[in-house]
Amino acid sequence: MTKPKYYDEIQKLRLIDDELMGLCFDGNIEAAELLVRVILGRDDLKITSAKTQVTMKGLMREVRLDILAEDAEGRKYDIEFQRADKGAEPKRARMNASMIDANSLDKGGDFKVLPEVYVIFITEHDVLKGDLPLYTIDRVISETGKPFGDETHIVYVNGAHRDSGTALGKLVHDIFCEKPEDMNYQALAERVRYFKDDEEGVKEMSEVMEKLLATQKKEYEERIKAIAQRMLEAGKLAMSEIAEYTGLSVSTVRRMAKKLEASQA
Repeated sequence: MTKPKYYDEIQKLRLIDDELMGLCFDGNIEAAELLVRVILGRDDLKITSAKTQVTMKGLMREVRLDILAEDAEGRKYDIEFQRADKGAEPKRARMNASMIDANSLDKGGDFKVLPEVYVIFITEHDVLKGDLPLYTIDRVISETGKPFGDETHIVYVNGAHRDSGTALGKLVHDIFCEKPEDMNYQALAERVRYFKDDEEGVKEMSEVMEKLLATQKKEYEERIKAIAQRMLEAGKLAMSEIAEYTGLSVSTVRRMAKKLEASQA
């Protein structure tokens, strides 16, 4: 097999990385079931659907869920893979749970039909700073200590804990492992091997990398142009200086200046 353009970069990807995670878990019921069963310690759960990069819209904004799975009892699982601590803030979990609720109930529907929801964060670092492998958060009544019973659960998996003596530790190891041959769980290893070693899988992975880099480049260019726009509006720098500071061509800055002048006329 001739090495594709991004072959070396693909070999370094782990399941915690969005590019590989998105492909490995999309429609992969076996792998999603493995995640939920190990994290929750439940062998009786039967996952019936698993989708990745699911966009849910609210009144003012939308969220994109890494994995949205559902089991045979109708329970829903939002599984988020987070390398950056900021992406796993407690209010992010609150938002995701509320968006799942909002998209699960028809207008005028009875609240009793809302599904039981689990928002699960798998983080690279110990975000909650308790030095625990797993954190489970449920609402309780402060005065009695009894469960509130709203059936919303939040779980944090600490990626810094990789105890090979536990099922959870083995799973965390696999999520941060680059080589499929070093993984513990076959359901994960086989899918990772496909996208890293199989010719068709590597090709598919390369196309994802190509699109991602193109998107990142476009977003970067938009940010730079926004900065140049603010410099032009301030009117303190010459166009040649703005071009030098932003890396844009003088002709591009000149076109932006003309458009700004026309809008202000």
